[in-house]
Amino acid sequence: MGLELILASESPSLIQHFGASHLIALAGTFLIGFFVIYVSRKNQLSKISTAIAVSIAFLLITAYPVKIIARYIDGIEIDKDVLFPLQLCDVAAVAGFFALILKNRLCAEITYFFGLAGTLQALFTPSVCYDFPSISYFAFFQLHSIVVIAALYLPLALNWRPRKGSVMRVWFCGICYAIIVGLFDFITGANYGFFREKAEGSLMDILHPWPYYIIEMSVLALVLFFVLSVPFLRQSQSKN
Repeated sequence: MGLELILASESPSLIQHFGASHLIALAGTFLIGFFVIYVSRKNQLSKISTAIAVSIAFLLITAYPVKIIARYIDGIEIDKDVLFPLQLCDVAAVAGFFALILKNRLCAEITYFFGLAGTLQALFTPSVCYDFPSISYFAFFQLHSIVVIAALYLPLALNWRPRKGSVMRVWFCGICYAIIVGLFDFITGANYGFFREKAEGSLMDILHPWPYYIIEMSVLALVLFFVLSVPFLRQSQSKN
């Protein structure tokens, strides 16, 4: 009991949205993303570009175990909502790994659309991020920042382009995710994907109460996917 009280008293507080530590993390994400994309574009098909891609992939695939280790070190409870890598950002991270290492095109599409339509929002309005200088602070931004960087790195540095029908294909993958993870939440009482409760302090606050916000999120995701596909539509038209 005494040890539990000590751990509870030492547990870090949640980050303040757009406070100093949040803004520093956002600035770091931008600078690192700009640097790796710029260097890779200048050194395409070189060992430097390969090393950067492998490094991003490594950070993506290790994000989940780092999160668990960080929570243990920080004395934060590892509950049913973090025990498994089932959040949408976890899925995007794993997809990003396979997109960079195995050049899987579906995984690249998932990383791009999930990363910029979902993870980017979580990066700006983190609801489960603990503040600096906790290890969990760095673990949170390892996952979310690197997913967003990978989503931009694929088209801007590696010249990846989504295939025809990618919007509906990835949206269908999202629907499958919602059904599978939503069922898991119903059985276990967890809240992966925020299908049981909204993420506090996020853009989900403007949506209607459960269960209507789930439908609204699916429609909003489809709209965002189409918006994210526009730059590629213009490029294909210019080639024609």
